[in-house]
Amino acid sequence: MPIVSLPSDIEICYESFGDPADPTMLLMHGLGSQLLVWEEGLCCLLADTGLHVVRYDHRDSGLSTIFDADGPPGGTPYDLSDMAADAVGLLDHLGLADAHVVGFSLGGMVAQVMAVEHPLRCRSLVSMGSTTGNREFGQPAEETLAAMLVPAPEDPDEAVAKDLADRRLWASVWHDDDHAREVFVDYRVRSSQPRHAYDRQRGAAVSMGDREAALATITVPTRVVSGTADTLILPTAGERTAEVIPGATFVLLDGWGHDMAPGAWPILVPAISEHCHAVDRASVLAGDLNR
Repeated sequence: MPIVSLPSDIEICYESFGDPADPTMLLMHGLGSQLLVWEEGLCCLLADTGLHVVRYDHRDSGLSTIFDADGPPGGTPYDLSDMAADAVGLLDHLGLADAHVVGFSLGGMVAQVMAVEHPLRCRSLVSMGSTTGNREFGQPAEETLAAMLVPAPEDPDEAVAKDLADRRLWASVWHDDDHAREVFVDYRVRSSQPRHAYDRQRGAAVSMGDREAALATITVPTRVVSGTADTLILPTAGERTAEVIPGATFVLLDGWGHDMAPGAWPILVPAISEHCHAVDRASVLAGDLNR
């Protein structure tokens, strides 16, 4: 997979699918995962709808820059704005004026901030299984939160076992242990995220607190997607996100949890792609689609 060095000295690993001449979709993953959460099969299905799909690892994830325990040079913490700037840097490297920005969980928060701070780089926004930072909405079930906060074991097999046990708490109805185990093993083989990197990413979201005032300024066409089976970020967080962002639409997917189980792809692909294509059609009619 290609790795690009940004002017900020952050290295970002990415991979693309589909025809580069098609409108680009940028996929942002969640906390504790990697670009692999957007599985190749899912990326190909999205590309088949007529999109150039790009998935990438956030800083402190996967094969992108993972800082040591002291963090970035000088020990300065980063926040969601810095992570959104990484995405803009990737678009610059790819020579892209803009992209449909699709974020899941933590990635949804990064995508929202990108729409606030870099609106001209966002053709549209899809925020999935995410939140505004307002703690009155979408808080996880007690058992789910407790499991999430337990550090992963050092032993790789035990770490995968914990991943599976946790996933069952917030999984879609289509969850399959065997498939999920393969994905988690692929994570561990590709890159193991240190606990300090996980904590830094979580801190990047927490440090910005309630972002509702900023989200209320978004002008980018937005769709918010939540699932009825999500016990990690409850659908009330998605409903609130759609209420706060002007003109946003809310889609509640029956049976979808806080994962990307292949069984959910038949409902996830249209939930994501139909919004993007509708925005592109409107742009063509307005005469401002720059492709």
